Amino acid sequence: MIERQFLGEITFKIDGFDTSVLASKLCKECKVISIYRRADSVFFSTYGKYERKVKDLVSKNGAVCEIISRKGAVYTVGKYVKRWGIPIGIFICTLAIFFLSNTVMKIEINGTDDPEICSEITGILREEGLKPGSYIPSLNYLRLSEILFSHSDSVAWASIGNTGSVVSVNVSVSTNKLKSPSNRIPCNIVASKDAVVKNAVVRVGKLCVLLGDTVRKGQLLVTGIAEREDGNVKYYHSLAEITGQYEEEISLFQPYFEEITTEGEPLYRRCLKFFDFEIPLPGEVIPQGREYSQKSQENDVKLMDFTLPFSVKTYQLTPITRETHEYTRGEALMILYKRLKNYEKNMLAGTKIISRNITETESEEGVSLAVEYVLEGEIGEVREIFIK
Repeated sequence: MIERQFLGEITFKIDGFDTSVLASKLCKECKVISIYRRADSVFFSTYGKYERKVKDLVSKNGAVCEIISRKGAVYTVGKYVKRWGIPIGIFICTLAIFFLSNTVMKIEINGTDDPEICSEITGILREEGLKPGSYIPSLNYLRLSEILFSHSDSVAWASIGNTGSVVSVNVSVSTNKLKSPSNRIPCNIVASKDAVVKNAVVRVGKLCVLLGDTVRKGQLLVTGIAEREDGNVKYYHSLAEITGQYEEEISLFQPYFEEITTEGEPLYRRCLKFFDFEIPLPGEVIPQGREYSQKSQENDVKLMDFTLPFSVKTYQLTPITRETHEYTRGEALMILYKRLKNYEKNMLAGTKIISRNITETESEEGVSLAVEYVLEGEIGEVREIFIK
């Protein structure tokens, strides 16, 4: 049956004198599918490849034949071979589907609803080639994320990817401020460290300690639970500034020999990935002889919702230079005191330094500083009240 479909079946009606002799020759020369007589005519079916031979035998024997049917895929397809519009239409449709499956139709920004920030993000991406109509496999999402992060003061983090023809830009916006709900969660204020209470300004809640009291870490300072005259309990979101005096110690170390790592400008290289094989694109060779930190991202090529077995893979290669630097004792101490200054500027901002005791210690490996502080600052931290 399959052979008939591919080779085709052709049926002849044969008329003439002494058709029985002709039928015998046809059976010897051609592969017979069926043969039968009706009235004075012989009906003979064979495969399409024997059409010329049947016609020659019929002509040599003085008979006439008529083709009454052609069956099979070879004849069905043959009807459309010269109709160029059909294959051209199929090709154009396939090309259109391929193009639309790999073209940016929509850009979604997730992480902010601020119209000004969204406009800024879309403007930066548009200048770098990401816009509706862009060809997805040619986009370098790693590079676009880096540019968006560096060019926008509003973006603290960015990640770009696509699902089908929709490109998602996920951002974390540094200017976002959480709005405090009017119905805030009830909470107490407890001590964040061991300290002596020096000052207290309570706005909401009840102070549970006295000035001059020594408190332990985790001890209740201000309660948000109040019992009313009618016996009912009311819960509040405590608000207070509790200042205490406390001690703190830190230790800093600077080795005499230190490996310093510096990063250069990132390079971007693309390759065509076919299954697990990677073929570098022309002019996209990775320079040898250097150390790189590496990130990669793949852009799949799709036909409708079907992912094709090849994709464009982009590598972000950041050159790394390592150098070993040797410090003298004086240089090491200068670095340590600079780090100590930065620590006090950043970590102790808003905290009063009552006293500072610094001890320098030297070893074969380097120099260390042990710093003992007496500080005065905020010691209260919020602790939620869980109500059953």
